[in-house]
Amino acid sequence: MKLLKSIAVIMLLAAGGQVVFAGDPGLSSSSGADSSADVPAPPASLRAWSQPSLASWWDGDSAIDDSFGLGPALEHYGLKFFGDVTESYYGQLSGGLPNQPRSDATTELKMKLLFDFSKITDVRGLTFLSYWRYRNAENPALAAGTSGPSSLFNPSKDTTGLGIRIMSQYLEYTTPNKAFTINAGWENPYDQFLQQPLSRLFQNYAIISTKGIGGQAGAGIPVINSDMASTGGTPGVGTPTKGGVRFYTTSPVPWSSSYQAWGATLKIKPTSDTYIESGLYESIAGETQKNPTQLVATSVYPYTSVPASYSGQFKTSNEITPVVGANGQIIPGALQDLGWSPIYINNHGFNFRGAPGFAPSAYVAVKPTTASGGTIYGTYNGAATYQNSAGQYVASPAFFAASPYDQGGLDGNYSHNGLYSVNEIGWTPKFGVDELEGKFAVGGYIWGQPNTNFTPVQYTASVFNPATGKIAYTTYGATKSNPFEENPFVAGIYLQADQQIFSLPGPKDPDGPFTTRGLYTFNEFSFTPPQNNALPFYFQTGLVFNGPFESRSSDAFGIALGAGFYSSYFNAYTQSQNQQLENAIGSAYNATLPNGPVQAGTINPQTGVYTTGKTAASPLTNYYAYLPNYTSTEVVEAFYKFQINKWASFKPDVQYIINPAGNGTVGNDWIVGFSFALTF
Repeated sequence: MKLLKSIAVIMLLAAGGQVVFAGDPGLSSSSGADSSADVPAPPASLRAWSQPSLASWWDGDSAIDDSFGLGPALEHYGLKFFGDVTESYYGQLSGGLPNQPRSDATTELKMKLLFDFSKITDVRGLTFLSYWRYRNAENPALAAGTSGPSSLFNPSKDTTGLGIRIMSQYLEYTTPNKAFTINAGWENPYDQFLQQPLSRLFQNYAIISTKGIGGQAGAGIPVINSDMASTGGTPGVGTPTKGGVRFYTTSPVPWSSSYQAWGATLKIKPTSDTYIESGLYESIAGETQKNPTQLVATSVYPYTSVPASYSGQFKTSNEITPVVGANGQIIPGALQDLGWSPIYINNHGFNFRGAPGFAPSAYVAVKPTTASGGTIYGTYNGAATYQNSAGQYVASPAFFAASPYDQGGLDGNYSHNGLYSVNEIGWTPKFGVDELEGKFAVGGYIWGQPNTNFTPVQYTASVFNPATGKIAYTTYGATKSNPFEENPFVAGIYLQADQQIFSLPGPKDPDGPFTTRGLYTFNEFSFTPPQNNALPFYFQTGLVFNGPFESRSSDAFGIALGAGFYSSYFNAYTQSQNQQLENAIGSAYNATLPNGPVQAGTINPQTGVYTTGKTAASPLTNYYAYLPNYTSTEVVEAFYKFQINKWASFKPDVQYIINPAGNGTVGNDWIVGFSFALTF
């Protein structure tokens, strides 16, 4: 009843109505003898509201003048409203991929409601947080070329979880001495662990958010789809063939603000400058946004038969394109289907029931035709061969550049619910007479999603007929070796070392990222076993100077470096996929596919004789380039933040991303931009 009356009071205040509080001198006795025990009267200073002047608004603490002047009254009844809105712009000057805008903008609005139960009950230390967010973004990563294994280096953090999104909703209790804190509900460990406020002054996704956590988790999980092709000629009959097995992506560790799940967090402070924190949550596959597929540098010629002019474009399911031969020339009359592609998915955070049950056989697409209804052919009229510009005969390319089938599952992801555990211990000392603040922490996480190591790999056994020199049937791993060593989870550790180096005289802000003016450093290192993580090593280091000038004591500027190093196991897996066999393993004669692009002869599995291209009966084959190895990706970022007043700021920013794709296929990025932020 007390809570309902408090809400009614707040609504009347917001409507501009007159509110009479228990204990007021003018309170009529007819209002009820027990009303004075319901809600305590606020101080007299809170009972009247007047419209603020322009000067008081500009000099105030909030862009909406403390909830339009109602903030003190709302807080008196336990309700506090706060948040911020940020508009950011990114302009790509050089590098990156074509066919994408070179200018992008993002909008982020965060809104939080905090209710303190002690204001209306006898319970002290109990609060409820309700957090909501709105994002609208053009993705600068599409032009920058940071995708796939290098997606952690997106120039912006604001490109996932778009639209209105429900964020953390949880109850929290803290003891009066703040030695014990526990919360439970719909929450995100990202908001409670590895807290590094200085890094959040930057824009790059790696520095501000992921910090090296959340790279590609393994090579995928092989699953037999009984609705797909098999040797019996009928789906589900006989041994699964190459088309009957799919590799489903493991959802990586979602170390970003867009993940939410049911869980609880416990934090204990044995001393004033040490803490132990532990959290257990649900691990939900695909809980964050699924983005559309982009044709990157390795999706087109010279690595595939898709023309290089398609680089950077979005790939749509069953898109029809021309075919480029290994000699770099378009094959006249040839068309190919780019196959099935994941679609854009956004659950807006309302995924309270977790991931759906895994159903690999849920969808099977019929091989499509052209827009005019014609059949897709690798060459004009479906001829078995064609002649290149040198007059050589070349075998017709495949009609499909990728699988034409919807893989089912969670739109290509392996759908699974598990457990997600994060633990951290830390020390927050203050050094010297200036009490220079530091934070030193070590933490670890276990993400309960199944995955497969990149190596070892092996071929699947096939039946060989000595009489014919041919394979009686071809299983899915007969020409390409595949990984098989599965794991039940992904695990990693991180180290954090932040320290104020020196301080200068000036205002203090115990609630901000800086306590005083001065120079600060932040550092972080993360490690995940390289056997099942494409980016196992990452570190970042940065310097931030708060209040660089006495006349601009609230300004700040900073510079940071983030660097990620790719797994040698991941490269070994990539090479194993490059070096697949011409014929099924066990053939009398075999060879490894050559590194192209080249039009070359193919070995006959029975005779060992190579085709020559001199006749249509002995055609050459198009071979494309091997996928390159991954090395490292680095980003250097610098900013200057102009603090306009207490609630508005403007921050120019520049980023230089080195090897944005991680494999040398995309030029280095120069990106300049700015952000404008308001707090309320």
